[in-house]
Amino acid sequence: MYYHYTNSTDTVTMLLLLLFSLTAVLQFQAKTVALPSSSCPKRCGDVDIVYPFGIGAGCAMEGFELNCSNSILTLFGVIPVRNILLLEGQVRIMKHISTMSYNRLNKEINLDRWGQDLSNTPFTYSGKSNMFVVIGVNTLAYMTDNVHVIVGCVSRCLPYTNITAQDGICRGAGCCQVALTGDMSNDGVYFDPLYNTTDYYTNRSTTDRAEYRGYAVIMESKAFQFNTRYLNTTAFFDEHAGRVPVILNWAVGNQACDVARKNDSYACRSTNSRCVNSSSGSGYFCNCTTGYLGNPYLPGGCQDINECATSKPPCAGCINTPGGYSCPPPRSLNVVALAVGPSIGVVIVVIAITCTYLFHERKKLAKIKQKYFRQHGGMLLLQEIRLKQGTAFSIFTEAELIEATNKFENKNILGRGGHGTVYKGMLKDGTLIAVKRCISMTSEQQKEEFGKEMLILSQINHKNIVKLLGCCLEVEVPMLVYEFIPNGTLFQFIHGDNGCHNIPFSTRLRIALESAVALAYLHSWASPPILHGDVKSSNILLDANYEAKLSDFGASILAPTDESQFVTLVQGTCGYLDPEYMQTCQLTDKSDVYSFGVVILELLTGKKAFNLEGPEDERSLSLCFLRAVKEGRLMDIIDNRIKSENEVGLLEEVAELAGQCLEMVGDRRPAMRDIAEKLDRLSKVMQHPWAPTQHNPEEMESLLGESPVASLEMISSGNFSMEKRIVQGLLESGR
Repeated sequence: MYYHYTNSTDTVTMLLLLLFSLTAVLQFQAKTVALPSSSCPKRCGDVDIVYPFGIGAGCAMEGFELNCSNSILTLFGVIPVRNILLLEGQVRIMKHISTMSYNRLNKEINLDRWGQDLSNTPFTYSGKSNMFVVIGVNTLAYMTDNVHVIVGCVSRCLPYTNITAQDGICRGAGCCQVALTGDMSNDGVYFDPLYNTTDYYTNRSTTDRAEYRGYAVIMESKAFQFNTRYLNTTAFFDEHAGRVPVILNWAVGNQACDVARKNDSYACRSTNSRCVNSSSGSGYFCNCTTGYLGNPYLPGGCQDINECATSKPPCAGCINTPGGYSCPPPRSLNVVALAVGPSIGVVIVVIAITCTYLFHERKKLAKIKQKYFRQHGGMLLLQEIRLKQGTAFSIFTEAELIEATNKFENKNILGRGGHGTVYKGMLKDGTLIAVKRCISMTSEQQKEEFGKEMLILSQINHKNIVKLLGCCLEVEVPMLVYEFIPNGTLFQFIHGDNGCHNIPFSTRLRIALESAVALAYLHSWASPPILHGDVKSSNILLDANYEAKLSDFGASILAPTDESQFVTLVQGTCGYLDPEYMQTCQLTDKSDVYSFGVVILELLTGKKAFNLEGPEDERSLSLCFLRAVKEGRLMDIIDNRIKSENEVGLLEEVAELAGQCLEMVGDRRPAMRDIAEKLDRLSKVMQHPWAPTQHNPEEMESLLGESPVASLEMISSGNFSMEKRIVQGLLESGR
């Protein structure tokens, strides 16, 4: 389905223009198709047309029909095709650029978004050949394929005046680009006008030449180079005439090669062709075997390449053979070969080669494991463990973890995340563990310091933090071993099929308090301080007693000490990401505070942090909350199951705390130790709804003064007012 959205920031009404729709029951697998006739068009404009693509009835394989109008070749009747890469299984198309621009007449930001849903078609957006590009000043855009969410951000404004845009550089100043996580079937683009500075433009007159333009598009990686003249002008749009090249992967059918070969519909018709499984996960495409060239989808389409007829033959006296060539051997070698017993020689050579190969491979494998072990700081880690006797940290072998997880069997998967997959396992002594296989480790410094950082994390001993038991260093990307937590995640507890139905406010407040205490511990007690970097409800686990345990603080995100430790690619989970982090690429403790504020909102509202299925203006929970507070509709967004006249004051105070965590400027947000202190006080107010005549003021004030973070240096502020007013009201009513 091809779709196009246009709307203003004042009216979030979305107009869906249905330009072309494929039949929902389209099947690519089934039928034996007739071969194209010689009368089928071979060219449209300057683009060659090769089967399985074609124009007209009987000229194309099902799903690969094209149209030609005014010498322009199109796919689905609307998308221009630049060329077909037959042997690569790809096609290059021209895609519309999505824009966000300022309308000087009505002083509004207008959105013009384009997308193409390739579901139920042979096509997907190539994850290797394309990237997501965002251009503009203070422009924040998302791209989703309904499964993955990729976040791109661009900013160059106060207070970040040291960031300047440069020609040819797309690293966050005026331009950012993000690699795709894999092949995608949809490319929905969403702008977020809230994070774009529009006051400058809305205060200008209609005759002023002030402009604002932002662009977002998925496009071929090799076709893009940033230029500063693209900023706040139509230059990028005009230079590409509104469209940029994109690479689509395509595949025949939905079966793998070994299954497809048994069917009459098998598409590789040429004798000298071979089947290649699609990288998208289903289907296949055809190619000619080595030494042949042509169209593998047609009988006799793959023709022999005459290597000897080239300007530089591979050898003197070259003889062309089907699929290759041969060179005549020297006569002396022929004489020797005839004199030696061929059978005995062959046997001896085969045995020698086999033994040498096995010995070499075993030695090579041992060297590789030793290399990875040293590369990840294994020697330093062993030395530290010997020096610190009694440390409960183990170095596991790859074989131990393979056995514990039954060869990482799929049924043992506990969850998948942006940083890796977690498996349930059992050690030989019966201990249940959780093994995390990380995806990648790109920084050389991160590799060198991995062992040291693992030892630091292993020394964290807090009842609300998942214990790191050990790691495996003899693999390319280290594996982490944690204690097993049985009751799943807070996300499942709130949003699952049985989630949030009868969870009282007291339980939600307790879970928030326990999570805050864990983060305060990482920020204030750990030495050096540890930043979580991905605080969300799915990273808060619940033990057998449903007490919160913070997890997935992974390969030690230690607090940065200089600008060299700033990240070059913003990573996180959509809905929880700190806007200031996306602008500066600098992760701080206040980034964790922002994400924790979103977790509080999930507990208060029972809603997800980011909901792709809702209306566009209601997808972000934080934006919905801030809008409701601004309009005086706070109780409308609170979960009905925890509304109570006796707890309205507490609900308002927790909501006020969440609002402070969601401040756009990080310095205005409270520290985690302050948040833990406040939640503890509110929890105690809720646990002791005393009758005023039964307690004196000194007793109540004394109880509120106790704190689970009392050993931390607390920073006094005006953030803890509501619980004092609640107590004061109770006291005055009893006098």
